[in-house]
Amino acid sequence: MIQSWTFWAVAVCACSVFWVLPVRMRAGFLALVSIGYLATLDAFSVAALAALATLFYVCAPLLAEGRPQRHRALIALILVAALFLGAFKYLPPLLRALSVASPIAMLLIPLGISYYCFKLIHFAIEASRGTLERGRIDTFFLYLFLFPIFTAGPIERYDHFVANRVDRLDREDLVQGLHRVVVGLIKQAVIADLLLRVLVQSVPDNDVLLERLPELSTPLTWLIVARNYLHVYISFSAYSDIAIGISRLFGLRIQENFNWPVFARSASDYWQRWHMTLSRWCQDYVYLPALGHTRNPYLALQMSFFVMGMWHAGTATRLLWGMYHATAVGLYTAWTRLRRRRKWNFLTQRYGFVAAIALTQLYVLGSWAILTGEDTGGVYQGLRVLAKLLFLNLAPPSM
Repeated sequence: MIQSWTFWAVAVCACSVFWVLPVRMRAGFLALVSIGYLATLDAFSVAALAALATLFYVCAPLLAEGRPQRHRALIALILVAALFLGAFKYLPPLLRALSVASPIAMLLIPLGISYYCFKLIHFAIEASRGTLERGRIDTFFLYLFLFPIFTAGPIERYDHFVANRVDRLDREDLVQGLHRVVVGLIKQAVIADLLLRVLVQSVPDNDVLLERLPELSTPLTWLIVARNYLHVYISFSAYSDIAIGISRLFGLRIQENFNWPVFARSASDYWQRWHMTLSRWCQDYVYLPALGHTRNPYLALQMSFFVMGMWHAGTATRLLWGMYHATAVGLYTAWTRLRRRRKWNFLTQRYGFVAAIALTQLYVLGSWAILTGEDTGGVYQGLRVLAKLLFLNLAPPSM
């Protein structure tokens, strides 16, 4: 959205009006502006998501402590959100892949549906725990539809959203908000679009990579995968900067989503820095409940990264990607226990940190190699690229 002049026009005009309005009218105004703007992009999606939001808001009192049907209501709402996500995001591509003639196969994925459904599930679970109240309907709809963060996050928490609003825009909020917007624009325009795309034109794109993989050298393959990784990281973090900056200009202090993952020292540390709101969501609502039921941290890890993979896309490539990350985090956890038991401290030295960062980024690039064929070749193509990074050549898929 940030490439559209309409987005910026809406942001500027809405911010100008927002602070003139009485405090009690601001949330409703910004919610209506957000819904209206998003409806210009995809009216059907917004209508469907608004209906789902209304259901959750109306049913929220059923989740209150002391209600006899509280647990059943929670399970029902989670299933509704999961089925809604599955019906729109996973079923149409599956039907198209199977060449099944059905109107469902023609449905488009609603804007921001994964972020939206995960926020609803968070709301339902925390409401059932008594850690938050549903509040006013205008605040609830603003939380779900706030247009700067709607399509690409962060996955804001409702309690954090409500607790970190201000009624008066002070100088710090104005400066910090504008600063984040400028930083995001520089990241996108200068680093992602100029340095990584224009200045690295000599590096083949993914289609050329997959077509000519046996001819390419392993160092060049590493370079292509690294370019892909850095481009997505810079673009994604740039969007997060802009979303957080614009939200702050409305007095809304949104959660951070990135913390320099390129300097992560381990697989575990990487997921505490990359898409932090997603990893925290999975930790709270998948890993910890799974750990409590199974008492098996490695199984809980696999379940968490399975959800992460499905959150991105319901493809075999993403499922393999999730297993790859879960295995790496599990191996690192086992290694940490061994290192502490043997009292090995060489990785705490200066050069040990450098080696840890380098090894972590190599591991991360392996996951991006798997994703190379996600749109054009599937799992096997991704495995071919991963093998190439290890100086191995797998035969191209048969026609």
